[in-house]
Amino acid sequence: MDPELQAIREARLQELKRHSGGSGGDSNNDQKPAGDAVAALLQPQALERLSRVSLVRPDRVRAVEAYLQQLAARGQITRKVSEQEIVEVLNGVARDENRKNSTKIIFDRRDEVHHNAKDSHGHVTGGTNDDDDDDDDFFD
Repeated sequence: MDPELQAIREARLQELKRHSGGSGGDSNNDQKPAGDAVAALLQPQALERLSRVSLVRPDRVRAVEAYLQQLAARGQITRKVSEQEIVEVLNGVARDENRKNSTKIIFDRRDEVHHNAKDSHGHVTGGTNDDDDDDDDFFD
C-alpha cells in the first residue's frame, strides 16, 4: 500500500477516535471503556469500518462490540480482528436482527365437513337449519 495513503488513513482513524471519544457527553463516557477494549482487538482498517458503521447503525456496533468482548473473555481471540472478519460479524448481526424482526403469518384453513344424515322419517339432520332464515320462508 502507498505510504502516503496509509498515513492519510491513520490520520483519519485518529480523527474518528477523537470525535467518538470527545463529543458524546456523559452517555459516551459509559461506552468509552468498552470501545477502547474492543479497539485493542482490531486492526486499524477494522476499527475504521466499525467507526463508519457507528455513524449509521450504532446499535449494530454495540452488538459487535459486545460479541467481541465475549469472545475475548473466553480467550477465543488470538490475533487482531481483520476488516473482513468485522464485515462477517456485522452481516451476522444484521441477519439476526432481520430474523428477530420478521413476522411470519401462518394461515391454517380447515374445511368444515357437514355430514347430512337422514333419520328414520326421511328428514335431513345435521348441516344448516334453514327454518330460522327469514329470507326463504316460502318453502319452509
